[in-house]
Amino acid sequence: MNDKMYDQGVRLALELGLRVKIELDGVDIPLESSFCGFVDNYIIITPPSPYHQVQHKLFDGAELVVRYFYQGTIYAFQTKLFAQTDKPVRLLFIYYPKLIQKSELRSEKRSCCYIPAVIEVGEKENNGIIVDIAKSGCHCLIRAKNNKRMIPFKIDDTVKLTCKFPGVKVPLEIIGVVKNLRNSRYEINVGLQFHENTAEVTQKIIGWYLSTIEKFVSAQEIKLDIP
Repeated sequence: MNDKMYDQGVRLALELGLRVKIELDGVDIPLESSFCGFVDNYIIITPPSPYHQVQHKLFDGAELVVRYFYQGTIYAFQTKLFAQTDKPVRLLFIYYPKLIQKSELRSEKRSCCYIPAVIEVGEKENNGIIVDIAKSGCHCLIRAKNNKRMIPFKIDDTVKLTCKFPGVKVPLEIIGVVKNLRNSRYEINVGLQFHENTAEVTQKIIGWYLSTIEKFVSAQEIKLDIP
């Protein structure tokens, strides 16, 4: 994992609705909020849940640590509570951080692809597409128009993928854990980390598929370089 520190000139990578972890001094229970937007030099988030247990800790000037995972990177920063409002909804305004820590988790290159897959969580099932893949994980895109009901994914959900790689006759079953999640009204983008006990034959097929993509890309680059 590659840790780097950046000053406030670097803009935070945040999306509306992104879930963030909150740490408050003297509070040992896990707290979670959602990102709502930026205003001037402030970040707007929802009150951490469970709110009723930490309400007394949320006073103006209270120090807190914010952590979140986004596109293969863990972001963390220290900040203070500037103000809060109750109307029309309860929101917190925190100062934009002076220092931002980034921890890169993705140590390997992902390859773009288009592999139809059936995605299952428990007894719920969606049709989707694997849009990029590496030896340790992949991203799946699930569109509402292709499914009657979207699975309500959560971080750390265990997911089973059933898919057929080009050139492989037998469908593969791959178990993964949700590590990155982006939702909208029309689609869900799910980042999965493959289970450490993934079958050896499955690992070999994924490795073979990645090597064929790399060879194809290299061949195309060579062709482009020839006048």
